[in-house]
Amino acid sequence: MSATSVRELTRLWNGRLAHYRRHRNEEHLEALTTEALRFSGFHLENDLSSSPYWSKAPLARRVALLLFLMDRGVVDRVIHEGRVAFEARPDAASWAASQPSMASYLVPTLEFIAALQLDPSRRTRSTNN
Repeated sequence: MSATSVRELTRLWNGRLAHYRRHRNEEHLEALTTEALRFSGFHLENDLSSSPYWSKAPLARRVALLLFLMDRGVVDRVIHEGRVAFEARPDAASWAASQPSMASYLVPTLEFIAALQLDPSRRTRSTNN
């Protein structure tokens, strides 16, 4: 993702990630984006491949949604077995369904959340093979 597109993402953040808009160290934003990019590309690829929407959507869209959900507090950045992972809260789907601004993207968002809620140990095993 280009630096410009990453900066564009931060304009939507008004929750837990809002401080990145004013952050002086670009490295921190770059590190967060890189972690989200790797996770979205490597770990969610198989889980989203059967979705008519996500199988055609660019990787940057997955990253944008992941970071948006993280900003809103429904996704957490966690460490599993020394690796960065992102996990959706158990109530993430109901949160998304209650957001009027997400209505037109609800089905793809729910598919994305479902992929995040899959067992992390299963996901880790499948990506190590």
